[in-house]
Amino acid sequence: MRQESSALNSHHVQLLVSVRNREEIRPALAGGCDILDFKEPAHGALGMIDAETLHSISEFFQTDPLDIPVSLALGELTDWSESQPAPLLPPAITYLKMGLSHTAEMPHWYSIWQDLINRIEDTNQTAYHWIAVAYADWEQADAISPQDVLTAAIESESAGLLIDTYFKQGRNLLDHLQLDELSALIEQAQSHGLKIALAGSLQQRDLAILSSISPDIIGIRSAACRGHLRTDCIQEQAIRDFRRQLDQQSVLSRSGGHIG
Repeated sequence: MRQESSALNSHHVQLLVSVRNREEIRPALAGGCDILDFKEPAHGALGMIDAETLHSISEFFQTDPLDIPVSLALGELTDWSESQPAPLLPPAITYLKMGLSHTAEMPHWYSIWQDLINRIEDTNQTAYHWIAVAYADWEQADAISPQDVLTAAIESESAGLLIDTYFKQGRNLLDHLQLDELSALIEQAQSHGLKIALAGSLQQRDLAILSSISPDIIGIRSAACRGHLRTDCIQEQAIRDFRRQLDQQSVLSRSGGHIG
């Protein structure tokens, strides 16, 4: 299992944009994303795209190779059965992640998680960068607590930790975890060489407060979409606007709140 890459090791906060198909790739790139993420928002927080879409993006990458990292959501751990064959993934994929909802009552969730990781890597003959996923609304999602997920991420030498929200009905990351809780998780993760990504219905108005705790990556879907509806199509201008605000807040944070 690979642990880090330069994309997760930059001095500025990077922007991850989640797209659902081949058609959304170009507006995401033109808008200024640093990491291109694939997921199907209609299938949940980390819904996996279907086999047809996987094939379509594989064809895209064969003719238009990217110079930025690509990540893929694999759904929830509980979506996978022990007998389910691992999919063949596009060679362009670098980062993989899966959610841990409905695992709170699974005493052996860690070994099941690791077994699935090994199965996917064996099938694809690739050592991926794995991103552990903690849900800020973990109690409602019947998931492992963020602290326990971070502990597992450190133990498994994951590349990073994503803190997201499982439910997407009107509340965002900051409605579930206090800033000091997020800051403590970030500090602990970074002290162990992990990178932290924050997501969960984040909007431009959240960037000022989030920049103060120095995450490595901010991930968006709804903020990139028309009308901020995560199941609608993404818009290049919405991503550009978010990118501009993110860069401005990063500069302000590094300069102590002022420039010059």
